[in-house]
Amino acid sequence: MKSAQPASRREPDLQVLLAYVTNLELEVDRLRREGRFMQNQLRETLKWMRTLTAPTATPSDLPLAEINRAAEEFTTVLRDLQELSAYHPARDQVIAIAVRPLIERIFRVQQRLQYAAEVALRLELSIDYVDWFPARLRHILDTFLSNAVKYRDDSKADIWVQVGLRALPDAYELCVSDNGIGLPAHNSAEVLELVYRASPAREADVGVGLAVVKLLVEQSGGKLSVTSGEGQGTTFLAVLPRYDVDDYLT
Repeated sequence: MKSAQPASRREPDLQVLLAYVTNLELEVDRLRREGRFMQNQLRETLKWMRTLTAPTATPSDLPLAEINRAAEEFTTVLRDLQELSAYHPARDQVIAIAVRPLIERIFRVQQRLQYAAEVALRLELSIDYVDWFPARLRHILDTFLSNAVKYRDDSKADIWVQVGLRALPDAYELCVSDNGIGLPAHNSAEVLELVYRASPAREADVGVGLAVVKLLVEQSGGKLSVTSGEGQGTTFLAVLPRYDVDDYLT
């Protein structure tokens, strides 16, 4: 009969498994949202093209520029949603990540997912690259930007989301803020609690990813905090430990 593993051995195994499960939780949620969006986007684009090319239209009446614009827009959507091999949770490896194009790409996707073309992106990046886990960073940015765009305040003339990034001696400081509707004071801390992962919350699409992101950040050795006020927007601050590229080679 085999003896039980020592607690000191089981603990690292459990931490690795928990981090991987956290990644998968976010990946499934992201793919579910993108799948719904792609179905709707394809349906709307094809409907628009059928309208433009209806049998009653003569060749001189066909707005070819509009057809071309719709095709180009859909091509851009597909390009933005294209999966990069290094950004899958199965590849838990530190690489050099160009943050500006990653942020801009995720933001464009969120604008389309939530039909929020009026939201502006502001970037305050003191560094262009970070050495970190690409799948984890994408999940963190995707959740923060999704939250910021979803809870925008449409009553404001200027609606924006701001992403700041700077390097500390032993960490990266990532700050994502917005001027949206914010959170009631008593909910600011609760939004990061695991209770938000319960199935009723998932069905209502309320705070599904934030608790998982908190777990993901902490499993990476970092810290996550949120400040918000009702009608005053929300700010997420993630402090992510710095790694060398050779630290996590698979």
